[in-house]
Amino acid sequence: MAITVTSPQGATLSGVNVAIMGPTERSGETNGGGQVNFPGLQAGTYRLRFSGDKVTAFEKEVVVRAGQVSDVDVSLTPAPEPKVIVQPAPALPPGPTTAAGPKGQPVTYAIIDLLEKEFVGKQPRRETLLSCSGNERAAMIQLNESMPERLYENADAIYYVLGGEGTLMLNGKEMKLGLNGFASVPRGTSHSFSKRGNRLLVLLSVLSGEACEEPR
Repeated sequence: MAITVTSPQGATLSGVNVAIMGPTERSGETNGGGQVNFPGLQAGTYRLRFSGDKVTAFEKEVVVRAGQVSDVDVSLTPAPEPKVIVQPAPALPPGPTTAAGPKGQPVTYAIIDLLEKEFVGKQPRRETLLSCSGNERAAMIQLNESMPERLYENADAIYYVLGGEGTLMLNGKEMKLGLNGFASVPRGTSHSFSKRGNRLLVLLSVLSGEACEEPR
């Protein structure tokens, strides 16, 4: 994989940390030409995370095919300048730290019927939105292949195994989850799932802490 990182104006960016997560995990920093290369990767789907003091963090999925070089060009947004406070602001009464999204509608589901309607088939994975209200978002996730690593900086995640068996990779530690298994993942914690055996892994996912209308 050959990666080039630039600014929106086209200038190359050095010192940007690049971490790749997937069949092969690597990390490195862009050089003076804004480039970093990761040779010898196994074929598959990778999750790339770009971060640094001078840029806004960004994630991207890239598919690496056997015998081919994947050229990845990424334009990163500069990090906002720190605000200068001339004088202390007056104390404010405590309030919610995150603005709530709009109020949703009451819903109920028969999971078996929903699974038949939204069945993933031979696709690697499928995520079906179940509900969205305020600061909570619920979805059903079907996995035929590993789920790319995720990290929610401002949202806590809860997962419940509806079907199949899987493995949860949590901050680099591997844990097995069977039918009716439960996992709570605090915000700022990297995690990913993969199925075990031949059966489809089906998860109930609930995110809380951010306005639910924000894209995931």
